[in-house]
Formats: sequence, structure tokens, C-alpha cells
Amino acid sequence: MRPSIKRAFSSTYLAISVAVISACGGGSSSSTTGSLPDTPAPTTFELLEATVADIHAGFRGEQVDESGQALSCVGLAEQYIERIEQLDNSTATGLPINSIVSINPQWREQATALDEAFEKDGLTGPLHCAPVLLKDLFDTYDFPTTASSRALAGSQPPDDAFTVARLREAGALILGKAGMSEYAFWIQSFNSVSLRIGTPYDTSKDAGGSSGGSAAAIAANFGLLGTGSDTCASIRLPPSNNSLVGVRSTVGLVSQDGLVPLSHTMDVGGPITRTVRDAALMLDSMAAVDPADPRTHAAERRQPSTYLDSLDTDGLKGKRIGVLRSYGGTNAFGDNADVNAVLDQALIDLAAAGAEIIDPITLPEFEDISNTLIVQEFADHMDEYLASFAAPRSDTVDIFTSGLVHPFIEALIGASLAARDTSSPSYIAKLEKREELRYYVESEMDALDLDALVYPPVQQPARITGTSQTNNCSFSSTTAMPSIVVPAGFSTDQPALPIGIEFFGRRWDEATLFSISYAYEQATKHRRRPSLPGDPLPES
Repeated sequence: MRPSIKRAFSSTYLAISVAVISACGGGSSSSTTGSLPDTPAPTTFELLEATVADIHAGFRGEQVDESGQALSCVGLAEQYIERIEQLDNSTATGLPINSIVSINPQWREQATALDEAFEKDGLTGPLHCAPVLLKDLFDTYDFPTTASSRALAGSQPPDDAFTVARLREAGALILGKAGMSEYAFWIQSFNSVSLRIGTPYDTSKDAGGSSGGSAAAIAANFGLLGTGSDTCASIRLPPSNNSLVGVRSTVGLVSQDGLVPLSHTMDVGGPITRTVRDAALMLDSMAAVDPADPRTHAAERRQPSTYLDSLDTDGLKGKRIGVLRSYGGTNAFGDNADVNAVLDQALIDLAAAGAEIIDPITLPEFEDISNTLIVQEFADHMDEYLASFAAPRSDTVDIFTSGLVHPFIEALIGASLAARDTSSPSYIAKLEKREELRYYVESEMDALDLDALVYPPVQQPARITGTSQTNNCSFSSTTAMPSIVVPAGFSTDQPALPIGIEFFGRRWDEATLFSISYAYEQATKHRRRPSLPGDPLPES
């Protein structure tokens, strides 16, 4: 049974009210003894690259719009929706970006409710009116979840995914759903709704999969925050392609309840944002023990009261970071000159910020079993999801035979139906092998006293749809250990394409990864927005 989830906005978090203090002043000859300093004049709110802190400053009147007014939730959402309507499907960008699947039909009513709550009590939570674009596999009670598949058109779950309910309780506004690789089944954006999704840095190139819509939309400033899910690559490859932050946490930190599954063994939902701080804010809200997901009940589960406490500009000082050059015979860096140049500079920057770099690290006994598990698990896990509510398709076979799935993804579903296996001795042996591999990797890190490993999430910048990118997704996916991707620079292409860096850590130790990622982000400031029609030119 799917748990009933309360949808009311939580008033758990109340902001401190801003006191308006006025002082009577005399003429030029009056004494100023005991007078209070003048309140700083408000600055102008800028939608492009806005953060949660920026919009909250706008609600408090510390930042104002062009007419001098404080921000409202309705007005903020209107700005994002206008931007989506102008740019997402426009050919003025070259090929369309095609990042958005649907807009929440109740967004205005919900934004109005947030404005009314703010007038009464202040901020409703740490994400008050943060417009969120959900990957189109997060269930929502108020509009459909289709996994970017025409075969699931109109599919309406009865309640929110656990993580979506948590975001709403923190005050977030669910603005819409972003496109994805159909059923999250590839590392590029093939789907039957839009056919493909382009990166706004060069729309002829693929945004990446499977969370490409979320990444493209957040990079293009179509929303404030995004969600993705990662089975292998999907919260890491798209952020790398779009100069963003992506957090793949330890399996079990974030509930899988209400997410269209690809592989429960490896699926992880998480933040896709423009800054590390906003990613930490999101993970604070999304991660929690869920009665409906036994994975979140692990005895060794560890989550601090807030990941914000880990954000320290000196967070790299004294950290021992190993450079993962190869694992299981795989060359982790590849031979792309731009990727290698960016990562070489990143190692210099990490050392300059106080980290001790141990180079190289090789893990020859590693074995990639992630892709095998995905193919074996998908059909059974999808069947369970479809049976949990009145879905428009009875099972995975019904999806496969519908004739409504993108041909490339249809072939992958057919292969998974032929290989489905979640009970045989050989399948159980693979799960046990995963534990052995995790122990192997952690033991090697312990032996060298490493705080983290570092490597490129992708071995080439974004490529045209149909030309796959070599990536290192299997390392974190196979071990169920966490990693965070952060912008690291740009290629020499014209236009330049983003390149990311991936920090990998021990299970349940996301806090250390946030410390490292934030210090690196603040020391380098590599995030640069794309140049889109009508926008001012981005700073170089």
C-alpha cells in the first residue's frame, strides 16, 4: 500500500520577523548620541542565477524588483514561467531545449497560499517559495507523472512521493516537471515526448541522461532548484554537461517511495542545483527515514541535523584526496584533451586550497556490475510501481507492446524483459558481490587515510544525441557510495561546453563531500550561465 502523505504546508520552520525600526532625527545641530545606523538600501533582485538566499532576501525587502517592490511568490513563479514559455521550445536557441514536460496546474493557488502564509508568519520553511522543477518520475498528487513516456500519458498517482512531500513541507513550490530519458533508461535524453533534450550551452548537444531536463532547465534559469535521480550517471552526467551541482547520496539516505523505478538496488533521488549551498538545503529536506522505504532504516544510517554546517571555505585544508586514475582496468580520465586539462587544473586548485593530493590511485580488483543489475531489475520493479495505483498500463509488457515508446528505449525494455531476474542464486550472488566491492573500495581508502576520491564524471563534454559519452557512473553506483559533481571549467569548443569534477566518499559521509565541494566551488567559481536570446552576456 502506498502511504497517505499529508500535503499541507508545514509551519515547522518559522523565520525571525524583520523589525522595522524608525528613529526621530533632529536638525544638523542635534545630537546623534544613541541613534541607530541607517538600514542599508535594498539591492535589485536578479532572476538569473538567483539562489534560495536571494529570493528570501527578496521576500524580506532586502532585494526589490524594478518597481521597488518586495518579491512575492506569485510574481517569482510568473517570471520563471514566462522564461520557460519564451525559451524552452524556441528555435531562436538553434534546436529547442525541450526541457519541460508540464507545468503544475495549481501553481498559482499554491504560490498565493505561500504569500498569504508569509504575510502572517514569515517564511514557511528553509525552501519557502523555492520554485522546484521535478524530474518527471517523482510522483505528485496534483498533476501527472509520466517518466517522459507517451505510454504513461496522464498517469496520475494518488499522492506525492515522500521526497516531494518533504520539499513542500519545507515551503517549496512545485512549479513543473522536467523531461528525462524515457523511464530513466539511458545516459542521453531519448524519449517519446520531446524525442531529445538539448543543453542550453549548445542546443545541438545532448543535455545528458537521464535527468537531462532538470539539468538543462536549472542551467537555463527556468526554475530555482531541480530534482534528479541516479541509477548510473543521472545526477552526475547531466550536471557536468550543464555547469551544475549534482548530489548522488548513499543508497538509503533518500527515500525511493513514489519514484518511478529503474533499479531499487541503485536508484537515488537528489538535488540538481546551481550552487553547493542550495544542494545542501535541498538534501536537508529530501533525506529522512521513510516508513514506506526499508532502505532508509539501515542501522548504520547517518544524517546530520543540517548539511549547511559542513559548508566551510576552508573545508579543503588538511583533506587527503586520492586521484582515481583507473578501476577494474578502466581508465577513469580518458583521452579528451579538454577534460584532462580541466581536471589537471582542478588538482592544482585543490592543492592550493590546502588539500593533500595522492596521485595516482588504482583499484584493479573493482568489477562493474551496475548495468547487469539494471537490466535484471527493471521489469519487476516497474511492475510493482504500476500495481501500486490505477496506472494506465498494467505492467512492463503493456508498456513494451504499446507502440508508444521511443524505439531506442523500447529495445532496452525488451532486453530487460528477456533478462528479468530478481530471485535466482546468480542474482543474489551479484548483490553480495556489490557488498564485497564496497568493502574493497573503503578498505583501500582506509589504508591510504583518504577523505575522498576525485575523477571526472564524464570523459568528454556534451555530444550530439546518439553519440554517447564515456562516463564513470558505475563506480559510485556499484558500491552504493556517495558522490557530488561540481562545475570545474569549460572546453575549448565554440561555444564552450561545461566540464564537471566528481568527489566520491564513504557511505553516509555526505557531510565531508559537501565540505570539499563547497570549498572547491568557492575557491574556483567555475559556474557560468549559458548565453540565451534576450539575456545579458554572461560574465567570462
